[in-house]
Amino acid sequence: MTIKTYLGFDVGTKRTGIAIANSLTGHANGIDTVIHNKDGSTNWMQLEVIIKQHSPDAFIVGLPLDKENKEQEMTYIAQSFGRKLEERFSIDVFFIDEHLSSLEAKNQLKWHFAHKNADRGDVDKRSAELILQTWLNETTHD
Repeated sequence: MTIKTYLGFDVGTKRTGIAIANSLTGHANGIDTVIHNKDGSTNWMQLEVIIKQHSPDAFIVGLPLDKENKEQEMTYIAQSFGRKLEERFSIDVFFIDEHLSSLEAKNQLKWHFAHKNADRGDVDKRSAELILQTWLNETTHD
């Protein structure tokens, strides 16, 4: 049996949360938050370090849709990020609806850490974890 590694991303304009999972455990864990460049461009240097460190078999990118499952500005940003990931690293990208993942992450962090304003980096990591866990739960893997 081949164990596959997956990296999940909660894409943002200022930060992107990253989570990791593998096909053996089927359990996602938030591992890092990449802070993007001041001009708003993606911090590919830091992302590359993390990606090379974990040698993933696939990328899972959260696709933010609105309440009516319609695309919004962040949807296009996430799609562009996913396309660039695939082009740069020649690794398959899968998109999954991430509706409310950031809200759920904030709620979980408040509950677990009992503080009013959860650190944004922690929220982004937890959101990436929820996105990746949702994908793992909904997908059959080879």
